[in-house]
Amino acid sequence: MEYGTARIPHDKREYGFVDTVFTWFGSGVNTGSWVFGGMAAALGMSFVWWYSAVYLPLMMIPWAMVAWIGWKHGASTVTSTIPALGVKGARFMGIGEFLGLIGWPSINTFIAAISLTHVFHAMFDWPAYGSPGSTWPLVAGILVTALLQGIIVCIGHSAIKYLEWLAVVLLLVLGIWETKVVLEHWDYDKIANFTLPAAQHSPAFYIDLAFGFCWGWAQICDFSRFSKSSASATVGSWLGVNLGQGWFMLVGAIGVIGVVLETGVFDPNNADPSSTIASLGLGMVAFLVVFFATVSTNVTVLYGAGMGLVGAARTSNPRKFLYFIAILQLVMCFLPLVFDSFIHYFEFFLGIVGGVFIPLWTLVVLDYFVVRRARVRDEDLFAGEDRLGRTLSALGDWNICGWVAMIAGLAVFYLLHYGFKEIAIVTTASLPAIAVTAVAYLLLVAVKGVPAQSRVMKRA
Repeated sequence: MEYGTARIPHDKREYGFVDTVFTWFGSGVNTGSWVFGGMAAALGMSFVWWYSAVYLPLMMIPWAMVAWIGWKHGASTVTSTIPALGVKGARFMGIGEFLGLIGWPSINTFIAAISLTHVFHAMFDWPAYGSPGSTWPLVAGILVTALLQGIIVCIGHSAIKYLEWLAVVLLLVLGIWETKVVLEHWDYDKIANFTLPAAQHSPAFYIDLAFGFCWGWAQICDFSRFSKSSASATVGSWLGVNLGQGWFMLVGAIGVIGVVLETGVFDPNNADPSSTIASLGLGMVAFLVVFFATVSTNVTVLYGAGMGLVGAARTSNPRKFLYFIAILQLVMCFLPLVFDSFIHYFEFFLGIVGGVFIPLWTLVVLDYFVVRRARVRDEDLFAGEDRLGRTLSALGDWNICGWVAMIAGLAVFYLLHYGFKEIAIVTTASLPAIAVTAVAYLLLVAVKGVPAQSRVMKRA
């Protein structure tokens, strides 16, 4: 059964602690994490270690707090943003979740398709990726990947849970294998001390990409609402995604540096696992692992995109939206072919996503835990409408203070990230956006009062 935006009662929740850890570990050990680590290798292994062991765990604490909201109320991501945005305002969050998540499969599918071109080369002698005439094999690989993951996402969350377990096993084997091959060829001290003559981007640039990458897991409440306990929803999600993303970023960095030591050439466009596997000669099994693991990651993201549309439409029939998502992602997966390079598409996408979710999650956490002190009732989150289409929720249709603060934070991020880059390379664009969103919201609430506070407090 798919619940859409309906509240999930505790006796219907089926994700234990291990299920949640494996779900998010399986999502974290994705090809995008590998690419990010490979790109960040330009700054050296010390930066990648600091990011994986320190920055990432700290960065994901607010995200885990959002997961708690979904667990507490059995609410989807869209429903969990109602206090911060208002009932009608949260529908726009549904559109944002949809747009933010529907782009991820285009990144991962492109990487899986590269692996499939090598499989096709072995089976049919078609040109492998990077060879003359390899465009059509790449298109065929995109089609195969997109069709398979579209079918699985239509089955729903039950199939996704078991697929994640399989993906975790496969990617564990691949990550250990790749690391072993590199370390057999090169001493780790040489890898750890390796630096390129000049890095293309500053550490602040990668921190901004990381916020877009990590806070872009907008489907967090769509899965935490299935958790049986608060520890499963929060600690399980936080632990799984940190272990998965952090480890695979290290694997990606080690692999890319190994390739540079082998060939003497650093090309960020070859930072993906498929290109690394080809350069290191890991063989056909490794390419197939990348393919199946990519499908497993994409279906969780596509499911979240479908739930975003369900939340925007407030429908009681989520299945038809999952069908729509399955078809749309088939088209979206060809977007990287429009850009001059895959890395430029990757950076462009993370910049857009970061601008949306950085102020959004800042607002949601601040509003729920600080301003409202977690005093939100289920009946206000899941309230219906009157004959005129007005909400019956005490939280109201719109939280104007929340929207003004979020738009201010979004504007700061985009201005710094795209306009005043010389400032962003020092301060990042993310941290000023978080600060502006938080300060603006607290000031507005101090002046206008907590939206719907009186009715919420009376019911509490």
